[in-house]
Amino acid sequence: MSFIQDLKTLLEHGDDLPTLPDVVLELQAAFNDEMIGDVELAAIIERDPALTARMLRVANSAMFRRGDPVASVSVAVQRMGIRQVRATCLVLGVVKSFEGAAGGLDHQQFWNHSAAVGLAAQRLWRLVPGVPSSDADQLYVAGLLHDVGLLVLDQFFPDRLREVNEHHELSGEPRPACERIVLGMDHGAVGSLLLGRWSLPESIVAAVADHHQPAEAPEAHAAAACVVAAAEQVCAGLGWDREGERDEPAVMTALTALGLESGTIEQFETEIEQIASNATGFLVV
Repeated sequence: MSFIQDLKTLLEHGDDLPTLPDVVLELQAAFNDEMIGDVELAAIIERDPALTARMLRVANSAMFRRGDPVASVSVAVQRMGIRQVRATCLVLGVVKSFEGAAGGLDHQQFWNHSAAVGLAAQRLWRLVPGVPSSDADQLYVAGLLHDVGLLVLDQFFPDRLREVNEHHELSGEPRPACERIVLGMDHGAVGSLLLGRWSLPESIVAAVADHHQPAEAPEAHAAAACVVAAAEQVCAGLGWDREGERDEPAVMTALTALGLESGTIEQFETEIEQIASNATGFLVV
């Protein structure tokens, strides 16, 4: 049976397939209520002690730390803003869903890389001309979850992942290209299928699916895929990469494809080191 058929079977019938925690699903529904307030949102989050602890850790991280440490979820919601809280809770739910999964990946290193790309994608989106700035939090989620397909491969298809690694070592080709040869799709496409099953927004799913080949993305989501691709490549240039994914020519290609002027690119490159540094320990597993 081909990998693609095996993956389809897993997604359709896999009893062990990770699911988002109930509290995260409840939160996503609550966020759609325009009348919801900080206190009501905090009350939902606080019903899950693990989510509460992680939410407070994020609110007190270098990315959001301003003034005195945050000691309550309601204050964290006020400090971060509802859009950011919505995105962060969703990602924390994904982290929790894969918690304790067996495999060869170093999960802390994995999420440090993912956090760096997510924060970089969020900032980069705000520099792209002609796109809605309100979508920056969607890019934050897409960047944070761009490699979730690797978690699926590591947990459910370790033998196939070893084949990919062997092909990479022998050929020297980038890992995503090796995945397409060995599996018939890369980890971006794998991850997008899981995120689609979780009913995440189409813009996030599409950006994850095509972040290693943004030219293949549907026109409506091409900018998002380019932003995630560029964010990953720029972070990789600082050492915040997964070995085998760095593609030097892709950095400038991805940035210029977004219509950024040279001065804007320079501005982003001066900010990226601090952004990536803020990602250290951002998602503690």
